[in-house]
Parts: sequence; C-alpha cells; structure tokens
Amino acid sequence: MHFVGLVLAGVLALPPLSQLPAIQRLTYEAKPAYCAGVRGRNVALTFDDGPGPYTLRLVKVLREEHARATFFVVGSRVGLWPSSVRAATGVGVLGNHTWSHPHLVGLTPAQVRAELEQTQRIIGRTVGSVPRVFRPPYEEASPVDDRIARSLGLVDIRWNVDAGDSRVGARPRAVVRTAESGLRPGAIVLLHDAHPWTPRVARALIREARRRGLRLATVPELLARQPPSKGQLSARGVTGCPR
Repeated sequence: MHFVGLVLAGVLALPPLSQLPAIQRLTYEAKPAYCAGVRGRNVALTFDDGPGPYTLRLVKVLREEHARATFFVVGSRVGLWPSSVRAATGVGVLGNHTWSHPHLVGLTPAQVRAELEQTQRIIGRTVGSVPRVFRPPYEEASPVDDRIARSLGLVDIRWNVDAGDSRVGARPRAVVRTAESGLRPGAIVLLHDAHPWTPRVARALIREARRRGLRLATVPELLARQPPSKGQLSARGVTGCPR
C-alpha cells in the first residue's frame, strides 16, 4: 500500500500537459508538428538526407551567417561523413531521419523501431547525444510509428514550406523563390542536403529572412519560443499553419 501511495503521489505531482515544455508536450502527444505558433519572429530551415559531400560547405555558410538549422540525418550515412555530422552540431541540432530512408508504412512495428534505434545509437556514438526530433521519409508515418517514436523520446516533425529542391530538374533560383514565399513566423522549411548549390540557397534564404526581420532557429528552439496552439495541433496537416 505504501508503494501504491508513492506512485499515486508521483502521478498527482506531475504538471498538467499544458505546462510542459513544448518539445516534451509534443513528444507525449505523439502527433506530427508541421509548424510553430505565429507569435514571434522565428523560422526554421531544415535539411534532410545528409550527411553528404556538401554538408561541410553548408555548415560553413551557416557559421558565417551566424544562423542555426536542423539536420535530419540518415543513420547509414553518418559513418561515411562523421566529421560533417559533428560539424553540424556546431550550427544547429541533429534529427533522426531513420537508418535506411524507407517507407515506414510498409514496415512492421519492430522494423520501424530498429530504423529509429539504430540511428539514435550511431548519432549518440558520433556526437555524444541523441536527437529529440525525427522526420519520417516521404512524409509517411502512422500513429503506431509516432507512438514508437514517443517511446524513444522523439517527436515527429514535418514542414509547412516545401522548397521543392527534391524535384527532378530543381534549380536553385526557383527553390529560393518557392521557399521565400513561405518565410513567415512559425514556418518550418523543408530543404535537402543533397546538391552542390544547397549552401548557396541557404545563404540566400538566411539573408532574406533577416531582411524580413526573422530569426533562424533550430526546430526545438522554434517550438520552445513559439509553441503550436491547440488548434494547430488538432488541424490536419498544414491547415493550421501560417499562410
């Protein structure tokens, strides 16, 4: 009985969900976040599919511009460019983009867990800490996948601005224009660490964001400074995001 009393006391002592830090609340709710709240002047640039041959150049641009970003890295690539992964932590944070970039909805729960756990382990060994955010490849994740992510302390981060740099025939000028059209408070911009011109695009977007009075933040920083509203979290997809 004494043990039960202690457990109950611990449960009662927990703060309400609304009072938890944004990243903890989002992790607990196990729902995707597509953007942050609109009250503030922060935006987040995110780069998927690294590390790769252009990561260090991208890091150099971010360092020179005193900007921060989020790198959603593929676990199987971390061992190929470990110095790039470590360098990225100096200008932002790392996110989990699975081990092999699969379609998660075609995997069993055990396979999904293995994809995320393997990536957490190699990132932890490489930089000494593990991500708090993950992004499912192809924007595909089921509620079961998000609950698995929650059990690993991860929150599913999507985006509300797709710069279009993963499309066939993408060109830097068009990518910049597309991304600029969505640069507003609370936005999460999807880019890819996959092109020799990605660093040039990043510099152009950073400077345009600053011209508009916006600050470049990592996704955890953005969510902490501008937590999504209940309406945003209950909306389907990007419908609750700033336009």
